[in-house]
Amino acid sequence: MKLNADEWPHVLPLVQGALNHQPADRLGGIAPVTAFTGLLAKTPLAGFVHPTSKEVYVADWLGAARQKHVTDLQLALKEMHRHVAVRSEKLRQQARGRRDRKSQVKFVGFSVGDFVLVGSVVNSPTKLALHWRGPYQVTRVITDHVKETQQLVPPYEVTVHHACRLKMYHEGGREVTEDLEEQIAFGDGGFHVERLDEARCVDGQHQVLVKWLGLDDEESSWEPAANLLDDIPVVFRKWAAANKKDPAVAALIKTLDFP
Repeated sequence: MKLNADEWPHVLPLVQGALNHQPADRLGGIAPVTAFTGLLAKTPLAGFVHPTSKEVYVADWLGAARQKHVTDLQLALKEMHRHVAVRSEKLRQQARGRRDRKSQVKFVGFSVGDFVLVGSVVNSPTKLALHWRGPYQVTRVITDHVKETQQLVPPYEVTVHHACRLKMYHEGGREVTEDLEEQIAFGDGGFHVERLDEARCVDGQHQVLVKWLGLDDEESSWEPAANLLDDIPVVFRKWAAANKKDPAVAALIKTLDFP
């Protein structure tokens, strides 16, 4: 069919009508038009007129061929969707496996009054690193893994840190930089979501940038949206509803199929 680009919208109702009259596997082989209105399904092409003689030709012989092609197409789509679902589930299980392994990380328990060193992220020429400064004093326990600390000298700054960014104070540990690769740990091991920033889709997987409570902005990580929906459903749904005008968030909501 040769049409100008601005003429294609006129074809859409024809395509939609043809689809509504096709038997659907999810409806037990019944066409949508029959299931919703009780009307019998019809072939999209009942006949055609010869351009010169104006003779009308009935195309009822197309029914069997159309049915065969539609059945073959439905089987092909069903097989494709099965492969997509299997692949998606495999990636999800792999992600959960990594999170489960990381959840085995054990952190030192800190109490109010403990003197600690605080690790802050610095950008070295090749990778992220932690620079340990202190001593600081733990002034409040927010959760088992998140603590509030205060400087012991002016301006007596109060900051919040995750336990993986704290270690007990000792003189030799001050002003020491360590590679972040050996320090970083995400997953279920006591990490709490501070906020959800933005969404994206990579290789068909929707991801959300997570800012973790007690960690620096540079350590925010892209997490699978499906995992966040399972782990923090209330927070995730509120964030999605508040940002549904964002095309990436709207696509995420549609894919995960939640209001």
